[in-house]
Amino acid sequence: MDAAISAFRTGRSSGVQALDAANRAVDDVSNDHTMSETMDPARRDVDRHVPSRPDRAELAVLTALADTYGSEMLTNSSLGHVLRLVARSGGIALAKRVLFGESAADQQLSVMLSAARAAFTQVSSIFAEQFFAEANALIARSRPKPPRG
Repeated sequence: MDAAISAFRTGRSSGVQALDAANRAVDDVSNDHTMSETMDPARRDVDRHVPSRPDRAELAVLTALADTYGSEMLTNSSLGHVLRLVARSGGIALAKRVLFGESAADQQLSVMLSAARAAFTQVSSIFAEQFFAEANALIARSRPKPPRG
């Protein structure tokens, strides 16, 4: 699956029908943004930076999906939509939308992938630094600075 995601990200055919299928409705839904992304364009740009090859955390998300849904990942059009989201936004972004999502689309993803929520929770605890990088940065900025002298 990581080779298919990499191929999709570089604009090549992935060989996975559910991933390569052209579907206008999937494109429209995958471009929806959460409320905080709409309010903060800088955050949106950070989330869009996805490496061409999945990293360890992203592979853990893909493994959680594969363990949960098996070969259905390759044929089910709804799960193909999920693969597209991983390819476009990254596995961490997908798991964060499922676990902590704000928009109606995020809630739909959460319901659709409810069987994978427990696995995503485990992945988020293993890769906490990547999952909670934004939260950690906000907390660090809000901490009072030690007095001088």
